[in-house]
Amino acid sequence: MLNKVKTQGKTISEAISKGLKEMHLRRDQVEISVLEHPRKGFLGIGAKPAVVEVTKKRWMSDSLDSEIYMDVPKRRRGRNAKRAAKGGRRSSSRRHNSRRANDAEMTTREPRVRTPKANEPQLLPSEAIQNAVIPENMQKPMELAKTYVTDVLTHMGIKAENVHVWWDEKQQRILVTFDCDKPAIVIGKEGKTLEAIQYLSTLAVTRQFDMPISVVTDTQNYWRKAEDKIEADIARGIDMIKHGASVFRFRPMSSQLRRYIHRAVEGNEYVQTTSEGEGKWRKVTLRPTQKALDEAKAGMAPADFVPGVIGEDIPEAEPVSTEQAATQEAAQPAEQPATQEANQPATQTPAPEAYEPLQLEELLLG
Repeated sequence: MLNKVKTQGKTISEAISKGLKEMHLRRDQVEISVLEHPRKGFLGIGAKPAVVEVTKKRWMSDSLDSEIYMDVPKRRRGRNAKRAAKGGRRSSSRRHNSRRANDAEMTTREPRVRTPKANEPQLLPSEAIQNAVIPENMQKPMELAKTYVTDVLTHMGIKAENVHVWWDEKQQRILVTFDCDKPAIVIGKEGKTLEAIQYLSTLAVTRQFDMPISVVTDTQNYWRKAEDKIEADIARGIDMIKHGASVFRFRPMSSQLRRYIHRAVEGNEYVQTTSEGEGKWRKVTLRPTQKALDEAKAGMAPADFVPGVIGEDIPEAEPVSTEQAATQEAAQPAEQPATQEANQPATQTPAPEAYEPLQLEELLLG
């Protein structure tokens, strides 16, 4: 398969279409560079076609492991290039000798071999999760979730080890952690394959026991790292609200991570959560409670403190309670994991964001 082609056409769109057809790729799988814009000329005289260069994206490779876990060495600039960038000059004879030496070195040097990164072992969850008391009605669902995830990985040709199932009391979810021999295939690009696995697990457990149960699967500490970053943002947002900020907005994220924020902040006496935006721009906001407003009016916060914003800003909404925010999240359109590469926002998860018991459809809508 070609990696790069140049095509011509009366218009730029026509030239791009020819290139995609020749490379047998979709528009989202290539990068387009316009080399020449079309010219109509005068009465057809001097007309020139559009010329574009269609290049295959680097992550579209034959090996999925190389897309995510390959170490791509950076090309180092030699001394000659650094001196030339600074304006220094060398005589033609010295440049010629240096070039010959470099050519001789390249012939004797062994080619670089790209090797995958070492698999990172999945860490144990927090002590609170390890020591959590498992409710009696959750013991069988946890066993089913563990068995189902193991079976899915086996059918995928993945060798899973150290498969453990935990009960996260704070987030009210089943957590399945494991190590595997091919984490790149299990996680997928931007975590889409891992989301699909936990979506199917949630669906299977929910239908088996006829009750809304959220299942989250994690390997290589993928979700653990994402949630650690969110915890830092939560602490920052609460601190800003305490100092007089009127609103703190997180970046747009998936339903699973929005649900995590709602649960993590639930019961806080200074902030309450709500969600704003639609579709891929939906985000969680922190707003002050009445206690935080009273302390701010009493002069306990700096007057020049500005609201904290992460990501694109949107018009402010009226503050609502955490329970109302959960209801709003449950009413959003479904965010099911994509099965094919398309121009869709990354990281969509099936986990629900509700606090009260929900129906099956609401659980899967997230």
